[in-house]
Amino acid sequence: MTTQNSPAHRFLMQIADDLSSGDVNFPTFLDAAMKIRIAMNNPDITVEALSRLILTEPLVSAKIIRLANSVALNPSGKDVGDVRSAVMRVGFSSIRSVAISVAIEQLMLEKQMGPYLASGRQLWEHSLEVAALSFVIARRMTNINPHEAMFAGLVHDIGHFYLLSRIARHPEVLRDDEDVGRLLFEWHASIGHAVLGALETPDRILDAVTDHEIPFDTDVPVTLANVLYMANHLAANVNPFATRAVPRVAADKAVAAIIDESREELRSLVAAVNG
Repeated sequence: MTTQNSPAHRFLMQIADDLSSGDVNFPTFLDAAMKIRIAMNNPDITVEALSRLILTEPLVSAKIIRLANSVALNPSGKDVGDVRSAVMRVGFSSIRSVAISVAIEQLMLEKQMGPYLASGRQLWEHSLEVAALSFVIARRMTNINPHEAMFAGLVHDIGHFYLLSRIARHPEVLRDDEDVGRLLFEWHASIGHAVLGALETPDRILDAVTDHEIPFDTDVPVTLANVLYMANHLAANVNPFATRAVPRVAADKAVAAIIDESREELRSLVAAVNG
C-alpha cells in the first residue's frame, strides 16, 4: 500500500496531474506505429488490413477511436468503440498523422524502458491473448460487439504500460521489483481508466477496463467487463506484474467447448493483432 507523503504517493499524484491535463504519451511495444506509417504508403491497403495493423498498437488504436468520436467527425453523437468503424470514419490521412506522431514519441522514449522490456513483452503477449479471447467470447456467448470487445481486451491493462513508462523515468520512486509489482497491481485499473478517459474513449469501455478484475456470478458473461474478466482469467499468458496468482476461471463444459472449437480462430486472431 502507498502511504500519504511517501515517494510512491507523490509519484501517483503527479501522474494524476498529468492525466488531468490530457498529456497522454508513452511507449508500448513492437514499434507498431512505425509499421502503420509504412503500410499507409501502400495505395492498395484495405480498411480490414489497416484495422488489423492498427490493433497492434493500443495507444494508436485509442487515439484513432477518440478522433472518430470527436465533434468534428461525429456530429450525430453516435460514438464507435472498435477500430474498424473508427478507421472508416476517420480516413487514412488522419490515421497517418496519428501514427507518425506516436511513432516519434515512442522512438524518443524507448531506451528509458530498458529494465522493463522483457516483462513488458510478457504483458503485451497477455494483452494479445485477452483481446483474442474477448473477441471469441463476445461473439459466441453474448450480443456484445466482438470488435469492441477485442479492443477492450487489448487495452484492459493499458494502465500497466503507462505506469511502467513513468516508473522507468523515475527509478528512485520504488525500491525493488516487489514494490513495482504492488503499485501496478493496486493502481493499473484506475490509471487505465484515467488514461483512456483522457483519450476520450467511450464510457462503456472505460467502465469495463475499471471493472475487469471483478468476478461475476451469472452462468455466461452479460457485460463487457464480464467478458474481460473471463478472458483475463482464461488466458494462458498471465500478467507478469500480478502480485498474487491469478485465479483460473473454472470453465464449464459449454465454455470449454467454445474455447476448444475456437483454437484456430484464437491463434489466427493473436497472429493478426501481433502484426
